[in-house]
Amino acid sequence: MIEAARRNKRVVQVGTQSRSLPHILEAIEMVRGGAIGQVLQTKAWTNQMRANIGHKTPTDPPAQLNYDAWVGPASFVPYRSNCSHYTWRWWHSFGTGDIGNDGAHELDVARWALGVETHPTTITASGGKMYFDDDQEFPDTYSVVYDYPGESGKVGERRQLVFELRNWCQYGLDGYENGAAFYGTKGMMIVGKDVGWTFIGKDEKFKQEKRIESDPSPHQRNFLETIRSGGKSAADIEVGHLSTSLAHLGNIAVRVGRTLHFDPTKETFIDDKEASSLLRREYRDGHWAIPKGV
Repeated sequence: MIEAARRNKRVVQVGTQSRSLPHILEAIEMVRGGAIGQVLQTKAWTNQMRANIGHKTPTDPPAQLNYDAWVGPASFVPYRSNCSHYTWRWWHSFGTGDIGNDGAHELDVARWALGVETHPTTITASGGKMYFDDDQEFPDTYSVVYDYPGESGKVGERRQLVFELRNWCQYGLDGYENGAAFYGTKGMMIVGKDVGWTFIGKDEKFKQEKRIESDPSPHQRNFLETIRSGGKSAADIEVGHLSTSLAHLGNIAVRVGRTLHFDPTKETFIDDKEASSLLRREYRDGHWAIPKGV
């Protein structure tokens, strides 16, 4: 997608709306200005109460649903009443779980503040279904750690991003249902796209907060303004690729059940055929919508 956008000189914007929100931009500017010192670790999380989708047996799809077209080029699985509409997100054939649903938004902000413009080299994950006894194929509880060594891997260059997910949680974390925290050598910040931000100085001697009313329109305006003026949008396709890849990498680490080592340049796992095979989806043989080159 990055290559196609560059080749055709097109503006492509990813729907990580936080990239255009004024209060998030303000928080990032404070971080860039040294307000919390050197940022060594960031954390992203999603805490919310999802619904139990139950256990369903395969049936014929409703008459009004063209199920074959709905599945598209993905691996074909028999229709169940709990795998369409919003719940398609919880199935391996169609979605990425909540780490790629809501989590991608928070992961993007956490990576942004960490200042890394590449993929991580080590991914360690643990998770599973700890609350929901239903047909969901993705964990309802995650902990994922992404390590970035920097150019040399020496002290001072290394960075770490942590992701946590609890889909059975009815309370927030530090007052933020979904959010991200930036940990620096002189303080920390917590941000939420629908809440605002909290800045805590060193030794907690200084605290500053900003609360906002949610407004998605800045991202839409950014897209239109970039089309008129040219250049890259706030959430350019390459920015989106680096952040959403974190969701895929975390999912793969959980599925194979071990720490993974990733080559950011070749975009493949090192000496791990099983994990590398999960970097692409399985497509239906001969389907007209299979992307070229895959």
